Amino acid sequence: MSRALLLCPEPVAHLTAGVGTRFLALAGVLARHGHGVTLAVPNEPSAEPGVPEGVELVRAEPERLGDLAGGHDWVLIHGHLGNHLLARRDDLPLVVDLYDPFLVDNLHYYRELGLQPYRTDHATWTLQMSRGDLFLCSSPQQRLYYLGWLTALGRVNPRAVEDDPTLERLIVELPFGVPGDTPPPPPDRADVLPGVGPEAPVLYFGGIYDWYDPLVVLDALPRILQTHPDTVVVFVEHPHPDLTPQSVASRARRRAEEHGWLGTRVRFEPWRTPGERFHLPQVSDLAVVTHRPGLETELSLRTRIVDLLWLGVPVVATRGGAMSTVLEATGAGAAVPPGDPETLAAAVLSYLGDAAARREAAAAGRAWAAERTWDRLAAPLLRFAGSPRRDPFKPDPDASPAAPGVRDPLATRLLRRLGRTRKVER
Repeated sequence: MSRALLLCPEPVAHLTAGVGTRFLALAGVLARHGHGVTLAVPNEPSAEPGVPEGVELVRAEPERLGDLAGGHDWVLIHGHLGNHLLARRDDLPLVVDLYDPFLVDNLHYYRELGLQPYRTDHATWTLQMSRGDLFLCSSPQQRLYYLGWLTALGRVNPRAVEDDPTLERLIVELPFGVPGDTPPPPPDRADVLPGVGPEAPVLYFGGIYDWYDPLVVLDALPRILQTHPDTVVVFVEHPHPDLTPQSVASRARRRAEEHGWLGTRVRFEPWRTPGERFHLPQVSDLAVVTHRPGLETELSLRTRIVDLLWLGVPVVATRGGAMSTVLEATGAGAAVPPGDPETLAAAVLSYLGDAAARREAAAAGRAWAAERTWDRLAAPLLRFAGSPRRDPFKPDPDASPAAPGVRDPLATRLLRRLGRTRKVER
């Protein structure tokens, strides 16, 4: 069995977001299959809830990552933190997790943060896609997108394709999964949403990032309230607002306040701890997940929808991306056109008025999610962990300007840039 070092760029702490949740899950899968696992996180580690048995949680001190990697057989990285390792050593098999296309996400923050985050993200992908030995992505759409990057960087080359025509040893799908057990019993709504009656329809949205469209939900709400006047829409506040601009969330809050809905018909709830992360959707009747059309949407795997289907919550979502296709194909929910409050309201009202349809959608979602456990989805990573390898078909980093190596100044420039750029990784 191998010993793996996982470099998680987001905190694993009292409040843990998507990347931290994913790294915890992958660390747990590896440990359950007998691999030694060190999970390095940017926060001070403690006895955090949810850390799997057999996983050693340590502080990821950027300048000491080279030493920390000693004694490990391979490394998994995601995001900017991995640049610090690559600036110091490049002698271990490297898995690069690209499930969250943060460069594409962060394009939405140009007005707030300027071009520097994009330049840093672009250089990070160039460096890491040049140096990785295995890449993880979330969907067929993402795989094709990243294969374009890898082709441009010389990673898809005649020798590689001759040896591996499908390139399955270069890039594999490992999307967001669900726990292997059944969901926990739902809590009492009165404990989770005080003041919301047991018969009131609750629509769960979740956290707001700038590529989402919460305003179309608020535009649809007057029509919904005509039939169900006690409806409540639940948004969730960002766990790390200092790391991510909140312009769209702020607009949604202002819009709700202008209508007199804030705190009554529209609630902004705090981000829940890992042990409570499912409570809000579990006390909801329906989830509504809307986003704007664009590249981010087409490449997205809406991880909250994966959770919602596992929990048995029917979903109305904007059309676009992998999960809206799943909703329509399985009957676990409905997909509606973007920016269309009338159609959105009609879909919501259809579900709220038909308890049998909600039950059928819930069952379809659970059936789909049953095949998407972390242990099943992580099979490609487990194969790699069983026999970590370097890609023999990587271009020589000193011979190819498209594939910078350790001695190339790119890694050093990246580290200087990270020191003066506000990070927006999520």
